Amino acid sequence: MPGIRKQPRASSAPGTFGGFVLLYVALGFAGRATSIDGTTFALIWPAGGVAVLWFLVRDVRLLSVDTLVLAGCVLGVNLVTGAPFDVGLVLIVTTVLQTVVAATLMRRWCPRLWGCGGDRALDSPRILARYVAAAVVAAAAGAVVGAAAFAVIYSDLAAMGGLLWFGRNLGSVLTLTTLGLLLGHRLSTPAPRPPLVGVGAASGLELAAGVLLTLGLFGLAFVFADLPLAFPLIASTAWVALRFPTLLSAVHSMSIGAATVALTLFGHGPFARVDNPELGALIAQFYVMTIVVTALALSTGRDEREELALELRRSQSAAVYESRLRDAIIGSMTEGLVVMDDTGEVLVLNDAAGEIVGRPETLIEGFSLYGLAATHPDGSPILDQERPSLRALRGETVHDMEVLVVLPTGVSRILSISAMPLPPDALTGRSRALMLARDTTDEHARREELSAFAGVVAHDLRNPLAAIDGWTEMIADELDAGELQPELAREFVSRVRSASHRMRELIRDLLAHATSGARDLNLARVDVSGLVAEVVAARHAGDRVTWGRIPCVEADPVLVRQVLDNLLGNALKYVAADREPRITVTGLCSQHLVTIRVTDNGIGLPAGEHEKIFEEFHRAHYQEYEGSGLGLSICRRIVTRHGGTIVARDNPEGPGTVFEFTLPAAEHVEVPLPVEEQISRSA
Repeated sequence: MPGIRKQPRASSAPGTFGGFVLLYVALGFAGRATSIDGTTFALIWPAGGVAVLWFLVRDVRLLSVDTLVLAGCVLGVNLVTGAPFDVGLVLIVTTVLQTVVAATLMRRWCPRLWGCGGDRALDSPRILARYVAAAVVAAAAGAVVGAAAFAVIYSDLAAMGGLLWFGRNLGSVLTLTTLGLLLGHRLSTPAPRPPLVGVGAASGLELAAGVLLTLGLFGLAFVFADLPLAFPLIASTAWVALRFPTLLSAVHSMSIGAATVALTLFGHGPFARVDNPELGALIAQFYVMTIVVTALALSTGRDEREELALELRRSQSAAVYESRLRDAIIGSMTEGLVVMDDTGEVLVLNDAAGEIVGRPETLIEGFSLYGLAATHPDGSPILDQERPSLRALRGETVHDMEVLVVLPTGVSRILSISAMPLPPDALTGRSRALMLARDTTDEHARREELSAFAGVVAHDLRNPLAAIDGWTEMIADELDAGELQPELAREFVSRVRSASHRMRELIRDLLAHATSGARDLNLARVDVSGLVAEVVAARHAGDRVTWGRIPCVEADPVLVRQVLDNLLGNALKYVAADREPRITVTGLCSQHLVTIRVTDNGIGLPAGEHEKIFEEFHRAHYQEYEGSGLGLSICRRIVTRHGGTIVARDNPEGPGTVFEFTLPAAEHVEVPLPVEEQISRSA
């Protein structure tokens, strides 16, 4: 059958075959010796149980050598013990019939049982019920056929004889066959095997107490034979069956049965006092079967409960592990995760979801968290049919829907929401939905910035390109007309060069803007005074810039140079035509920060422009001076990446502007000189 593990066929070895033959013959002679005076049948027939075990273990079928050998053993034992030949033939038929029927039914009804094709012990009341049913049917079949055959031979149908036959054969199967299957399963189980008695002295003492109780009750029942005191033995049987494995329980009950039969044969006990010997034998047989079946029922129930308890512990351990694994996975997620049902109850909420909205107990309505104002990113309201949670509860799947939420603190965030349906609750039938929330505020801002950036770039690049295109077209027209004068040509070329120069500057600033926020910081000790000297020398502005000793900073030297170059370049550029530029660079160290000031005497900033000039493409003097509007935004990005700030103020000592920015101080900063000494010009 599918799903059933087959037992190995090692039992087909010749040694196993010979052992069963010898055991059957020995127990056959022992059984024939238990006939009670005045009866037709032996009180017990242990060979019948051995025959069934033989056919099960060796997987014997009807037409086989084993069947012929069994028939020969039956005939030989009965002829040697004085049975007539015709009786021997009847016993061959009934024995083979009973054995084959029992083996066939047990294989079919108990395919998972060891010896019947599987590898499982007799440890379940269900298997026991099918097993006992197979034994009853087989014993009944043998008893009916045997009683009918003897009725023909002796012209007398003896109902009591049929019952005795049925009782002894059923008893032998329930004791010896069962014990053999249990022993076979234990011996075939790979080591280490579970202990029979248990670990510790308490289990051994309990077993010893059970044996002593059995002996005491047995003595009570068979010493006071005139009183019906055999029933207390059920108590000791129940004790052993409920406290120890099925194998020990089977040994215990079989020992009680063997002792009962032996004492009855010797005329002791309540069953030997019955006036009708056949009736006494029948009562003894059914008493033994009652003890055996009770013991097996209780012990298999115990084994099943222990197996179920073990399986429950395994399931609980697996559930605890899966729960911890799930919590670890959900807890490690950077995305907010929420599971809710159609009533709005939140079933699962991870830490990331609470961090996204600022507090774990706040949940967004519509996509996960209640109590927050949610709209589309453009500010338009979200309709009920658009809400991700309701769509997921209806069975839809939502991917990356952006939602603008306003937190209780007043901060606005853009969240990307994905929602999907989950299987409904098995008990309540409520729909469930899983929602994932990801904070995309920065991404959304970068996209908006990139979009605006692309628009401005396209516009600013188009102007010089249009100028270049227009002036080159005029040159071509003049050349075609043959009227191009040298002075006019020089003017046209100058205009083209000016447009291309503006384009180069814009492209340079665009590249600087892109790399100022993308490149990794290469932090080092930076001599700011040295960088100022390099920039001044490169711009040939040594007679217009003064600086002194500026504290060293811990920063990226390339980016710091870029900041100084932009600020000094602006100071040299944005100055009145009739005025000579005068620029001063100073630095002070305070609270682990170095404050650097660039002061000029230029045209200054219009009112309200002191913060706007740091925005991309913003130009305060776009009509009078050319520029890309990116230089100061580049400065702010670089300073911010270093953890500093940059501001612009009016020059308090006259016209011009003061740009002040901070950078982290180097570990060992020299005490700065007074401002008056700093401003002494460095050659």
